[in-house]
Amino acid sequence: MLLNQDISEKDNKRNFLLLFLQAFFFFLTINILDKDTVLPGLLSRMGANEIFIGLLSVITIGLPKFSQIFFGRLLQGKYVRKKYILQGFYIRIAALFAIAYVLWKYYLFDISGKHTVILLFTLYTIYSLAAAYTSVGLVDIAPRSIFSSLLKKFYSLKQIGHSIVIFIALVLVKPILKVYPFTMNYSLLHLIAAMALIVSTIMIYGVKERIIISKVDLNLVKYFKFVINELKKNKALLYFALIVNSEGLFLSIIPFFTTLAISQFAVNAKLIGNLFAWKIIGFLLSSLILFLLKDYKYTNVLWLNIIISIIVPVILLLFFRHLWIYKFAFFLVGIFHSIYRITYEGVLFEISTDANRATYASVLGSSNISTFIIPLISGTLIQTIGYVFTFILSAIFLGLAIFFMKKLKQYKEA
Repeated sequence: MLLNQDISEKDNKRNFLLLFLQAFFFFLTINILDKDTVLPGLLSRMGANEIFIGLLSVITIGLPKFSQIFFGRLLQGKYVRKKYILQGFYIRIAALFAIAYVLWKYYLFDISGKHTVILLFTLYTIYSLAAAYTSVGLVDIAPRSIFSSLLKKFYSLKQIGHSIVIFIALVLVKPILKVYPFTMNYSLLHLIAAMALIVSTIMIYGVKERIIISKVDLNLVKYFKFVINELKKNKALLYFALIVNSEGLFLSIIPFFTTLAISQFAVNAKLIGNLFAWKIIGFLLSSLILFLLKDYKYTNVLWLNIIISIIVPVILLLFFRHLWIYKFAFFLVGIFHSIYRITYEGVLFEISTDANRATYASVLGSSNISTFIIPLISGTLIQTIGYVFTFILSAIFLGLAIFFMKKLKQYKEA
């Protein structure tokens, strides 16, 4: 590996600010279009059942993670990341504007519900593939642009920024869902999300990253062998991949917490807004605590996520007829998301180098098979045998993460 361009102190300061602002507006986009509450609520109001909600989860959660291995292979041999992040953002912006237009046409009765659903799934697929294309570069851009001594500070500050953004999203989403008629409200949300992503894109333009030349054979077969060899060689990566996979399983079933609430209390803007609000409160509180702690080990914080992923399906099964339990469950979901974001980037940085970080990111994404197959399986199981058996199975499988965590800590500290 050769470094034929480094960054100066001035570049570091500018990059720190630009990447923080980029993340700020990027988080605004993804939180306005919340995958756990807002999007399932949209499809549920259009009459979609659990199988379609599962398909949405596959497209918006599983597809971006699974397809990362192909995009990781493409990026591994590239000298820079910014160019490819921008390309993916252009596609995502176009897809969001298109979705806003389709929902507006549906509101005007210019397009049928059936055609609207087909178009929405098509556009969300395009958006999600572009998300996979950009995600590997987004994980790798900060270590290439900011001094390593400031990365933990950057990740913590970015998380605080995310907390502020998520509050802004709450202020925007709840009133828009309540005040404007369906589907004008969702069209407006997608329009705002697209504009926020435009600002995020502008911030990326000014970033100056290190050019890292790494000679890697991009042959697909050899790339897969390289990935397998890395998993064998780096046991910390292997067990972190298994943990990410278990967390992916939990992420995949969260939209079904929303559908369970809808099945008990009927779908409406107030219900979706309340679940979204409690998720945000959990996210804000946990982000603030992590920021105040400052000196903590990523693996220690990751234990909390394992506990949350196991207990949430259980408590929902025990108290599913009570509205307060859904608020508490989404409060825990918010904590889970907060910890997931900061520990993912933090642990990945600790177990990787500049030369292999993009590959490791793609390995972690593509190994997350659960997000690709579990939503459809869960949706089908719920339709046939109900929520109880499906959630019990999920809790059992999620319990395996306890073993993976012990192994990760063992090999990471070795």
